Amino acid sequence: MMRILATLLFVFSSAAMAGGWTNTVPVEHVEIIRGQGFEIKGAFGNPSNCSGSDSIFVSTNHPQYDQLLSVALTAFTADKKLKIYSHKCIDYGWHGGTYNELTADGAMYIKK
Repeated sequence: MMRILATLLFVFSSAAMAGGWTNTVPVEHVEIIRGQGFEIKGAFGNPSNCSGSDSIFVSTNHPQYDQLLSVALTAFTADKKLKIYSHKCIDYGWHGGTYNELTADGAMYIKK
């Protein structure tokens, strides 16, 4: 019984620690990734503890893909800052390694 309780506590505490907010920073560039989504580069940090940092990936499957791409491009062209919540890491195969992903459970803020 204690072993099961310890395992459950570990699983739930690990899930609670996964993800977090990026730094609030200007966008350095936006890259469209071969029909998979887009990547936003900047000094974001590494909120989901992925192998790659300072990058956020948004999949084409995200329900607000078009809106998020518009916000990212607006931030880039207007020299505004973004703050993004990432819940997990993803390996999208193009750059190698894992990168922070903005999922449907995350959020993106554009700031002055």
